[in-house]
Amino acid sequence: MAQIIKLKRSTSPGSSPTTSDLSIGELAINVDDGKVFLRRSGSQGDTVQELVGNIYTGSIDVTGSISASYFVGDGSRLENITVEQSATIKRTFSNSSTWVVNHNLDTPNAIVQVYDSNDFQVIPATLKITNNDTVTITFPQAESGYVVVAKGGHVVSGSIPATNVSGLSAEIVANLPSGLISGSSQVVLTGDVTGTASSSSINQIDGGSI
Repeated sequence: MAQIIKLKRSTSPGSSPTTSDLSIGELAINVDDGKVFLRRSGSQGDTVQELVGNIYTGSIDVTGSISASYFVGDGSRLENITVEQSATIKRTFSNSSTWVVNHNLDTPNAIVQVYDSNDFQVIPATLKITNNDTVTITFPQAESGYVVVAKGGHVVSGSIPATNVSGLSAEIVANLPSGLISGSSQVVLTGDVTGTASSSSINQIDGGSI
Protein backbone atom coordinates (compact mmCIF):
# COMPACT_ATOMS: atom_id res chain seq x y z
CA MET A 1 0.00 0.00 0.00
CA ALA A 2 1.32 3.45 -0.94
CA GLN A 3 2.62 5.58 1.88
CA ILE A 4 1.91 9.30 2.15
CA ILE A 5 4.82 11.44 3.33
CA LYS A 6 3.88 14.79 4.84
CA LEU A 7 6.28 17.61 5.59
CA LYS A 8 6.06 19.62 8.78
CA ARG A 9 3.42 22.21 8.07
CA SER A 10 1.36 25.08 9.35
CA THR A 11 -2.06 26.33 8.31
CA SER A 12 -1.67 29.69 10.10
CA PRO A 13 -1.07 32.67 7.78
CA GLY A 14 2.33 34.28 8.38
CA SER A 15 3.65 31.42 10.47
CA SER A 16 7.21 30.27 9.78
CA PRO A 17 9.46 27.71 11.51
CA THR A 18 12.63 28.40 13.49
CA THR A 19 15.81 26.32 13.78
CA SER A 20 14.34 24.64 16.84
CA ASP A 21 11.47 23.30 14.69
CA LEU A 22 13.61 21.74 11.95
CA SER A 23 16.64 19.50 11.63
CA ILE A 24 19.45 20.48 9.24
CA GLY A 25 18.22 19.87 5.67
CA GLU A 26 14.61 19.38 6.74
CA LEU A 27 11.80 21.08 4.85
CA ALA A 28 8.59 22.60 6.19
CA ILE A 29 5.66 24.29 4.48
CA ASN A 30 3.03 26.88 5.29
CA VAL A 31 0.07 25.60 3.30
CA ASP A 32 -1.89 28.84 3.69
CA ASP A 33 0.89 31.15 2.40
CA GLY A 34 2.29 28.63 -0.10
CA LYS A 35 5.82 29.03 1.33
CA VAL A 36 8.46 26.35 1.73
CA PHE A 37 11.23 26.57 4.33
CA LEU A 38 14.58 24.82 4.67
CA ARG A 39 16.96 24.68 7.62
CA ARG A 40 20.44 25.26 6.23
CA SER A 41 23.83 25.14 7.89
CA GLY A 42 26.65 27.56 7.10
CA SER A 43 29.80 29.13 8.50
CA GLN A 44 27.67 31.77 10.23
CA GLY A 45 25.47 29.18 11.89
CA ASP A 46 22.17 27.51 11.09
CA THR A 47 19.33 29.53 9.56
CA VAL A 48 15.90 28.85 8.15
CA GLN A 49 15.77 29.73 4.46
CA GLU A 50 12.50 30.69 2.81
CA LEU A 51 12.23 29.12 -0.65
CA VAL A 52 10.29 30.84 -3.44
CA GLY A 53 8.02 28.71 -5.59
CA ASN A 54 5.76 29.40 -8.57
CA ILE A 55 2.82 30.00 -6.26
CA TYR A 56 4.66 32.60 -4.22
CA THR A 57 2.92 35.97 -3.92
CA GLY A 58 3.94 39.12 -2.09
CA SER A 59 7.12 41.15 -1.78
CA ILE A 60 10.61 39.69 -2.03
CA ASP A 61 13.63 41.38 -0.47
CA VAL A 62 16.88 40.30 -2.08
CA THR A 63 20.37 41.21 -0.93
CA GLY A 64 22.88 40.99 -3.74
CA SER A 65 22.48 40.61 -7.50
CA ILE A 66 19.93 38.55 -9.41
CA SER A 67 21.08 36.72 -12.53
CA ALA A 68 18.64 35.33 -15.08
CA SER A 69 18.58 34.68 -18.79
CA TYR A 70 15.45 36.81 -19.27
CA PHE A 71 12.52 38.45 -17.49
CA VAL A 72 8.96 37.25 -18.11
CA GLY A 73 6.28 39.91 -17.85
CA ASP A 74 5.33 43.27 -19.33
CA GLY A 75 7.48 45.29 -16.92
CA SER A 76 4.59 47.61 -16.09
CA ARG A 77 5.21 47.40 -12.33
CA LEU A 78 8.99 47.52 -12.27
CA GLU A 79 9.99 50.38 -9.99
CA ASN A 80 13.22 52.07 -8.83
CA ILE A 81 15.42 50.41 -11.41
CA THR A 82 18.13 52.10 -13.42
CA VAL A 83 18.97 51.01 -16.95
CA GLU A 84 22.46 51.92 -18.12
CA GLN A 85 21.90 54.85 -20.47
CA SER A 86 24.49 53.63 -22.99
CA ALA A 87 22.86 50.20 -23.07
CA THR A 88 20.59 48.85 -25.80
CA ILE A 89 17.46 46.92 -24.96
CA LYS A 90 16.46 43.88 -27.03
CA ARG A 91 13.00 42.32 -26.88
CA THR A 92 11.86 39.27 -28.86
CA PHE A 93 8.29 38.62 -30.01
CA SER A 94 6.59 35.63 -31.58
CA ASN A 95 3.50 35.57 -33.81
CA SER A 96 2.02 38.87 -32.64
CA SER A 97 0.72 41.91 -34.53
CA THR A 98 1.36 44.29 -31.61
CA TRP A 99 4.76 44.49 -29.92
CA VAL A 100 5.06 46.51 -26.70
CA VAL A 101 8.60 47.15 -25.48
CA ASN A 102 9.15 48.38 -21.91
CA HIS A 103 12.73 49.63 -22.16
CA ASN A 104 12.90 51.80 -18.97
CA LEU A 105 15.40 54.22 -20.53
CA ASP A 106 13.35 57.22 -19.36
CA THR A 107 13.63 59.19 -22.60
CA PRO A 108 11.28 60.57 -25.27
CA ASN A 109 14.16 60.22 -27.75
CA ALA A 110 14.26 56.45 -28.08
CA ILE A 111 15.92 55.05 -31.20
CA VAL A 112 13.99 51.95 -32.27
CA GLN A 113 14.96 49.36 -34.88
CA VAL A 114 12.73 46.44 -35.81
CA TYR A 115 13.95 43.13 -37.25
CA ASP A 116 12.22 39.97 -38.41
CA SER A 117 13.16 36.47 -37.27
CA ASN A 118 15.72 36.26 -40.11
CA ASP A 119 17.54 39.41 -38.90
CA PHE A 120 16.27 41.61 -41.74
CA GLN A 121 15.31 45.13 -40.70
CA VAL A 122 11.62 45.77 -41.35
CA ILE A 123 9.34 48.81 -41.30
CA PRO A 124 6.21 48.19 -39.19
CA ALA A 125 2.78 49.67 -39.88
CA THR A 126 3.13 52.00 -36.88
CA LEU A 127 5.79 52.76 -34.30
CA LYS A 128 4.75 54.96 -31.37
CA ILE A 129 6.69 56.37 -28.44
CA THR A 130 3.96 55.51 -25.96
CA ASN A 131 5.78 57.16 -23.05
CA ASN A 132 9.34 57.73 -21.84
CA ASP A 133 9.72 54.03 -21.00
CA THR A 134 7.59 52.28 -23.62
CA VAL A 135 7.31 51.94 -27.39
CA THR A 136 4.43 50.25 -29.20
CA ILE A 137 4.85 48.65 -32.62
CA THR A 138 2.06 47.29 -34.81
CA PHE A 139 1.93 45.18 -38.00
CA PRO A 140 -0.89 44.43 -40.46
CA GLN A 141 -0.60 40.75 -39.49
CA ALA A 142 1.13 38.68 -36.83
CA GLU A 143 4.92 38.80 -37.07
CA SER A 144 7.90 37.27 -35.27
CA GLY A 145 11.20 39.02 -34.63
CA TYR A 146 12.85 41.41 -32.25
CA VAL A 147 13.25 45.09 -31.39
CA VAL A 148 16.41 46.96 -30.38
CA VAL A 149 15.95 50.22 -28.44
CA ALA A 150 18.69 52.72 -27.61
CA LYS A 151 18.63 56.14 -25.99
CA GLY A 152 18.99 58.94 -28.53
CA GLY A 153 20.11 62.53 -28.06
CA HIS A 154 23.34 61.75 -26.25
CA VAL A 155 25.68 64.72 -25.84
CA VAL A 156 29.30 63.81 -25.27
CA SER A 157 30.86 66.27 -22.86
CA GLY A 158 34.06 66.62 -20.90
CA SER A 159 37.54 68.04 -21.30
CA ILE A 160 41.12 66.93 -21.81
CA PRO A 161 44.38 68.88 -21.61
CA ALA A 162 45.25 70.67 -24.85
CA THR A 163 48.67 69.04 -24.74
CA ASN A 164 46.95 65.67 -25.25
CA VAL A 165 45.63 66.72 -28.67
CA SER A 166 48.32 65.97 -31.22
CA GLY A 167 49.20 68.98 -33.41
CA LEU A 168 46.83 71.39 -31.65
CA SER A 169 49.53 73.93 -30.77
CA ALA A 170 50.76 74.14 -34.37
CA GLU A 171 47.20 74.61 -35.66
CA ILE A 172 46.54 77.45 -33.22
CA VAL A 173 49.74 79.26 -34.22
CA ALA A 174 49.04 78.77 -37.93
CA ASN A 175 45.38 79.80 -37.99
CA LEU A 176 44.87 82.42 -35.27
CA PRO A 177 46.02 85.98 -36.00
CA SER A 178 48.68 87.41 -33.77
CA GLY A 179 47.81 90.28 -31.45
CA LEU A 180 44.23 89.10 -30.93
CA ILE A 181 42.50 91.35 -28.39
CA SER A 182 39.43 90.16 -26.51
CA GLY A 183 37.72 91.64 -23.50
CA SER A 184 35.35 94.34 -22.33
CA SER A 185 37.88 96.96 -21.14
CA GLN A 186 38.70 100.18 -23.04
CA VAL A 187 41.51 99.99 -25.58
CA VAL A 188 43.48 103.26 -25.75
CA LEU A 189 45.46 103.86 -28.93
CA THR A 190 48.09 106.54 -29.42
CA GLY A 191 49.32 107.63 -32.81
CA ASP A 192 47.94 106.45 -36.11
CA VAL A 193 45.74 103.41 -36.72
CA THR A 194 47.10 101.82 -39.85
CA GLY A 195 46.23 98.80 -41.94
CA THR A 196 47.45 97.07 -45.06
CA ALA A 197 46.73 97.34 -48.79
CA SER A 198 44.41 100.34 -49.36
CA SER A 199 43.97 101.29 -45.69
CA SER A 200 44.09 104.95 -44.64
CA SER A 201 45.97 106.63 -41.83
CA ILE A 202 43.70 108.40 -39.30
CA ASN A 203 45.20 111.25 -37.29
CA GLN A 204 42.16 112.07 -35.15
CA ILE A 205 38.73 110.64 -34.38
CA ASP A 206 36.13 113.07 -32.97
CA GLY A 207 32.58 111.94 -32.51
CA GLY A 208 31.37 115.52 -31.96
CA SER A 209 28.66 116.79 -29.63
CA ILE A 210 25.02 115.75 -29.33
